Amino acid sequence: MLHFFEQLDHGMETALSVAVPLISGIAELIGLLIIVISLLRTTWHYLRVALFHDDYDYHLEMSTGLITALEFLMAAEVSKTILLPSLDAVLLLVATFGSRALMSILLRVEMRSERAERAEAKRDEHRATRRAGHKARGGYVWPWQAAALPSDDEDEADESRADER
Repeated sequence: MLHFFEQLDHGMETALSVAVPLISGIAELIGLLIIVISLLRTTWHYLRVALFHDDYDYHLEMSTGLITALEFLMAAEVSKTILLPSLDAVLLLVATFGSRALMSILLRVEMRSERAERAEAKRDEHRATRRAGHKARGGYVWPWQAAALPSDDEDEADESRADER
């Protein structure tokens, strides 16, 4: 029985020594491809925004790509820890993993804050245009009345009916 477990242990070590570098290499390759593709797409959208004044959030696309790539690169580093023989290599891995995790967290915070700011600006703009339209018709809008305001399509229909009369 002891011989069986020794053979099983030797077989697992052999399998891990073959599979882990392959898995980590694939994860690193995918991470690098995501970075390159995100860079190309972001550059394309940046040029469209700069040259044609298109409205596109290229910062968000680049941040999302970097976060996804960092997750693949961290997975590759974690898979490499299985085969690390020395404490120095483990400490280097911890430092690398920590810096990548910190970068990932900072990118996520930046993305959330940018999304929140843009969403709030759009909501404020939408509320201001609806209130201005309602006040132009002589009414005052209380906050709880915002849902009762007519939509833009209803406003246009009312104006076209008034023009017909």
